[in-house]
Amino acid sequence: MRLALRVLAGLVVLGIALAAALYFAIRPPAPLPLPEQGATLDDVTLVVPGGRRAAHRRLVVAGGTIESVGPAASGGRGPFAGTYVLPGLADLHVHFPPASLPGQTELFAFLFLYHGVTAVRDAADVDGTASEPARRGIAEGRFPGPRVFACGPFVDGEKRIWKNSLIALDPEQGRDAVRTVAERGYDCVKAYSSLDAETLAAVREEAAARNLPVIGHVPDRVPFEDAHFDDAQHLIGVPPRHPDPSVRFPHVLSTWEQLDAERLEKIAAASVRNGTAHTPTLVTIDRLIHSEDFASILREPDAQLLPRFYREVVWSRSGGTSPAAGLGPEDFAMVRRAFAAMKRTVRELYERGAEIHTGTDSLVAFVVPGASLHRELRLLVEAGFTPEEALGVSMRTSAAYLGVPGLGTLRPGAPAELLVFREDPTRSLDALTSLVAVVRDGRLYPRTALDTQLARYRAHFDGALYDGLLTPLVKRALAATREP
Repeated sequence: MRLALRVLAGLVVLGIALAAALYFAIRPPAPLPLPEQGATLDDVTLVVPGGRRAAHRRLVVAGGTIESVGPAASGGRGPFAGTYVLPGLADLHVHFPPASLPGQTELFAFLFLYHGVTAVRDAADVDGTASEPARRGIAEGRFPGPRVFACGPFVDGEKRIWKNSLIALDPEQGRDAVRTVAERGYDCVKAYSSLDAETLAAVREEAAARNLPVIGHVPDRVPFEDAHFDDAQHLIGVPPRHPDPSVRFPHVLSTWEQLDAERLEKIAAASVRNGTAHTPTLVTIDRLIHSEDFASILREPDAQLLPRFYREVVWSRSGGTSPAAGLGPEDFAMVRRAFAAMKRTVRELYERGAEIHTGTDSLVAFVVPGASLHRELRLLVEAGFTPEEALGVSMRTSAAYLGVPGLGTLRPGAPAELLVFREDPTRSLDALTSLVAVVRDGRLYPRTALDTQLARYRAHFDGALYDGLLTPLVKRALAATREP
């Protein structure tokens, strides 16, 4: 009996030791400490893209806001003298990873901050565990990251895709869904593809009564001009609908070749008339096109910023989420033609007065937090925007859309969400790599501290033990987000 007890005790101790070892293997490094609020940026050039520019200024941050802006101090030059100060970038279409993936919420939040993204909108939570840990963790100061605005669950019809969806099959259920979103304290309503016209109208009415914007996918059965979204995602509904409703992404992109001047004029007019903004997320199609050479995209530097299991499991062409699976050369050629039409359309919408927002759709294959917003800006330039126009779309228009007074400006009383560059990115987006500091909620993060923390994260998440332990967990988490 004593021997059996000793063996049992030994097994318990061994189990505890193994559990502790596993815990420390997957526990992420300590987050980057939050600096004290407050900073002085002296003899800098203040640049609001598309707005005012002022050289030799002194900007003082106190608490979480800009306290004063005035002439540079006479004599003496501070550490940021000669730099350019701009508002932070805004990404209006992100998805945080499920909370079941240890350390990934903090990593995503950090990567947004690392790339100068100081405000994000989580455009619905894929499994119901993702957005709240990010929003709450950052707000409570447990780890640094951008301001997080969140839509919570999807609001969808009978043919839902994501399990974390509130099903609305009639107008009353649509209103109930919006009430649920509001009661849970979310900031927006994410309407999805299977809603019918009457239910969508009820969703809009209830959301408007509660001052919640409706964003999302223009539903399959609702014409774009009848959807009246506040912010339409991915340009869905802009080209003609595919005649076969069973055809799915990316093959539905073939109808972009049928978009003519008359339809574009109709879409642009409806966008302006209805106050519908567009978040095109061009980077998602760009990443799909580059996935044709899968070996090459796996080696790209920004793809290496996330753990290996994203590349080998989540974004895999076999069992993962990559839409490149099963596509042949003719399919990729079609996507490239569609992409050219999409870029032309975004520029046309902008020139005709429709509001454009920047968004990326992180969690989509090879869309990396923060880094992909830089890609989105470059794609806007490819579409015909100047660097200053592209930055203005993100730093001013998208930021202002979030409804926080002063966000996206550099005036006293505005939130202190700032980026400091050695070179002027409104002249060339190549200057985005000259970022030397990020100010978020009045806390200044020097580039050296950000680089050091990134190295810590990469050393941990690229480790063989973490990768080996997380791969089966990731497969289960991936399966749990979708309907069978």
